[in-house]
Amino acid sequence: MRKFLIKQWLRKHDWFWETRTRIFAWYVGLTTMFIGLSIPIFTELTIIQVDLRVKEDLLEEIEAFEESFRDDTEEDIAIIFDRFLQYKIPGDKTFLIATINGQFYRSSPLSLPQAISPDSPLIKNVAQTKKPLRGKNLIPDSQVGDIIYQAEPVEIDGQVRGVLIVANIPQGERIEVLAAILVVIEVLLVAFILALIFAWRMVGKVLNPIRSLTKTAKTISETDLSQRIPVRGQGEMAELAKTFNKMMHRLETAFKTQQQFLNDASHELRTPITIVRGHLELLEYNDPQEIAETIPLVLDELDRMGRFVEELLLLAKAERRDFLILEEVDLSELTVKMYLKMQGLGERQWQLDSQGKGKVIIDRQRIIQAMMNLAHNALQYTTKPDTIALGSAIEKEHIHFWVRDTGIGIPPQDQERIFQRFARSSNSQNNTKGAGLGLSIVSAIVQSHNGRVELYSQLGKGSTFTIVLPKNTKLKNTKLM
Repeated sequence: MRKFLIKQWLRKHDWFWETRTRIFAWYVGLTTMFIGLSIPIFTELTIIQVDLRVKEDLLEEIEAFEESFRDDTEEDIAIIFDRFLQYKIPGDKTFLIATINGQFYRSSPLSLPQAISPDSPLIKNVAQTKKPLRGKNLIPDSQVGDIIYQAEPVEIDGQVRGVLIVANIPQGERIEVLAAILVVIEVLLVAFILALIFAWRMVGKVLNPIRSLTKTAKTISETDLSQRIPVRGQGEMAELAKTFNKMMHRLETAFKTQQQFLNDASHELRTPITIVRGHLELLEYNDPQEIAETIPLVLDELDRMGRFVEELLLLAKAERRDFLILEEVDLSELTVKMYLKMQGLGERQWQLDSQGKGKVIIDRQRIIQAMMNLAHNALQYTTKPDTIALGSAIEKEHIHFWVRDTGIGIPPQDQERIFQRFARSSNSQNNTKGAGLGLSIVSAIVQSHNGRVELYSQLGKGSTFTIVLPKNTKLKNTKLM
């Protein structure tokens, strides 16, 4: 029941799952964890530094005693200790204790904590040492805290006559350090709260492009793809907005192209269907002569519809990997074969410009199909006296095929448009024939070879279509024989 109520609450409060909330929650969690770990580590390191400094102070006191002892010619250990303790003023919470022959002699200051008092076990034990005591020697004391000490035996004539014990109580410094750390924690807490407020606002600001993207995506419909996200500043979010806008532009272009394709395809199919239907509806089935006249008309329209569907299927297959079947082809032989085929298209002044020499790897049938489409296209812009020529050549790393004519040419405003589906030049002499897919098929075949089609045309002088293919380039959508 409790799980069900929690799920219901989460569904009701969608903001809990928002990206902004989750990023903020991660920020709070990670920051809290790092601060929570850093405070005890920082405290421990600071206390260690205090203990190291105390240890260095103790060592300095012993070094000062050794220096005074070396300069003193006195052999009485009591006089040596008296002189040192008389002139040496110990630091705060530092105690200098002198023992002679294993017994407490005197100290500076006179008042000592219980743990290092003259009768304490520590003093009696350390007073017997024969070797220097260094390092962190620590005595716990419930009243004053831990006591750190070091000891230095004093030898006269090869015998240990006494021991100087130097002790320190670092509890006061530790308390001061902890108080300073507490102030730091309070400052960190205030800074952390302010950081959370600014983090919440900044996360919201950073995620604004995503919210704009979501809002824009919701306003997009199948008939309206014109919405765009405003791009502000630079960085990843701005790049995201630019990428989304580019994607929407491509989708809008594809949608318009698809709509145009459907409109044009339906128009191209509607005409032959209307013709076929009209002739069949008016056909007198009892009149053999009318049947003989109608059937060829109907079959011609059906053939036109069949060619149109085949051309659409060809364009659809152009993106498939098996669209091309590559093979090694003799370029000169292929050019002559295409020249002979083209002469059967119509009565023109056919001419062979040149034949490329060498072997090339291409799809023979697709290239022949593309060149025949270019030749058929040239027929629409020429008359019987005009010349239509083709040729091929290999120039450096590219293969060139071309079809040129001396016809009426193509207007500049149509030279890019005619490669689109169903597009026809406004200067065509035979606008009613064909579906306007010939040059689209040429473009698809050439692009599958990773090539390009170049067009040079002048009104009244003719046109030249050149297919440029890479000679040694890895091709896409291919199948090698």
